[in-house]
Amino acid sequence: MSLIPAAQVGVLIFLLAVASAVRADDRSEYNARVAARLESLFQTLDRNADGVLTPEESKGDLDLGPRFNDIDINRDGTMTRQELRAYIERRYGKGPAP
Repeated sequence: MSLIPAAQVGVLIFLLAVASAVRADDRSEYNARVAARLESLFQTLDRNADGVLTPEESKGDLDLGPRFNDIDINRDGTMTRQELRAYIERRYGKGPAP
């Protein structure tokens, strides 16, 4: 292997490493935005402000409605903020940024 192709391989490996790091940062930022949006959505849909969502409160919402049963961990027919946070942690790896 000559010196030029070896240098090109080194540059290629470096560029791939940088691209991977940028992609990981993008994924982390995306996950934080989704987590914040779901937390905000919970508050908006909780019309009676009791800290619990019912299927009726989340019905028609395209983000939380279809996920309701996945988020309702104890299967009591309601979604608490704690259940939502546990779902966010499982699905996205962290909660929204403080």
